[in-house]
This record gives sequence, C-alpha cells and structure tokens, in this order.
Amino acid sequence: MNAGGTLAQAADPPLRAGPRTEIPSVRAVTFCGGEPLLLRKIGEYAAALRRCGKSTVLNTNGELLRRRLDQGLRLADFAVVGISVEGSTPDVHRAMRGDQAGFDEVMAAARLVAAEPGVSLKLATVVSGVNRDDLPELARTVRDLGPDVWRLYQYSSRGAQNTGQRRHSLPDEEFRYLVKEAANLAAPVPTAPSGEAETEGCLIVDPAGNVLQPAGARYVRRGNCLEDPLDHIWAQIPARSAIINNKRWLSVLS
Repeated sequence: MNAGGTLAQAADPPLRAGPRTEIPSVRAVTFCGGEPLLLRKIGEYAAALRRCGKSTVLNTNGELLRRRLDQGLRLADFAVVGISVEGSTPDVHRAMRGDQAGFDEVMAAARLVAAEPGVSLKLATVVSGVNRDDLPELARTVRDLGPDVWRLYQYSSRGAQNTGQRRHSLPDEEFRYLVKEAANLAAPVPTAPSGEAETEGCLIVDPAGNVLQPAGARYVRRGNCLEDPLDHIWAQIPARSAIINNKRWLSVLS
C-alpha cells in the first residue's frame, strides 16, 4: 500500500503541524506490490477506505484482474486502476517482465477497465534499455487503448533485490528524449513521466506499517504508521515538496 495509512487513521482529521500542506496521496491510497491482487481481501480493504472518504488506486500487472473480477472483486471500489504494459508485443513485454508474462491477458484487462464507467485507467510503463526501441510503437498502442493517463517511469536499479541493471540502464537525457517523443505519438492521451530522481518523491507503506522513502540507492525508514499517526510522520519528513510534486499527475484525472 503506497502513501496511505491504516483504516483507523483514514477517518481522522489531519493534524496541524506548522503551515498546512496538502498532498494528494493523503487523500488517495494506492495498493501496489509486488502484485496486490494476490491478496484476496484487496477489494474489502478498498471498499472500507472509500467509505472513509479516500480515493483508492489499484496498481496491478493485470494478469489476475479478470480472474479476481469473476471471484467477486468490484472495479467500482477503485477510483483508478493502473495496469503495467511494458511493450507493444508479447516478446518485448516478456523481455521486461519475464518469460511467463501474459501480454494478451494484460491487454484484455486494460480494455475491460477502459470500458468501466466511473473508473479511470492508468497505463504504466518502465522505460529501460530493453524496451526503448519499442517505445514509439507502444505509444501508438497506448493511443488506441485511450487510457486516462500514461505514466512512464525511468528504470531504477534502487534496492539490493534488483538485477539486470546493465541491460536496463538508461541515461537521464535519453529517458527525457524518449518520453517526449512517446508523448507526441500517444496524443491526445495525457502522459506523466517520472525520472529516477523523481521516484524519491514517494512514500511507501510496507506490510509491517513502515513508512519508507526512496533515497539514492536505498530506502530510508521515516516511521511506522501503526505506531504513530501518518500526519506526524509526514510533518517530520524533510523536502516534502518533492513528494507533492511527484503526485501532481493525479490532477489529470480530476
């Protein structure tokens, strides 16, 4: 769960800590992972948060979505469903996500969300040295799918668990050039790129309640939202403007 809080905290009024600063992700809770649809109760949690006045975002690789819908998951419990599409063909998608990645299933899930009234579709693509040559064709695919926003992320090697940094590595200048070209090809679909440095503008809540922030090549623990109110943790974080700026893409969904 990204940049949210516990269910009890979601209903509490924000605490004042100096000049009041609003951040979109205090109002929006993102379920991410790993793969959040591996958690069978994800729909129950989303529904509870929405009853507390939160907007909910589901970020998924899309491969389990149709199966979970058959099992009772409701798209209406989410304001936004984000689906990862890493290439315009099965080969490119698998080169990014692994040999078992189901490209056709992902595309079917994206079309299903796009057709759901009241739910915004966000497509997400990690841009790396592996799929950069396919990005123009992927942009045309995105244009045809017609999502509400296309998020493009520069590949990040942050975290000891990541491998393949060499083949995925993509210089900042090349990333900026590629996403600008992709934005032109995908128009009128809005695009929201995020370079590796901008990913430091995130707060991540892990399953143990730890609030983590990317910093350089590692993650810094800012507190634990099961022990302290999230507003207290937020008030103590330096350079909060980076986090606010990283969430401004949500405005395209308003």
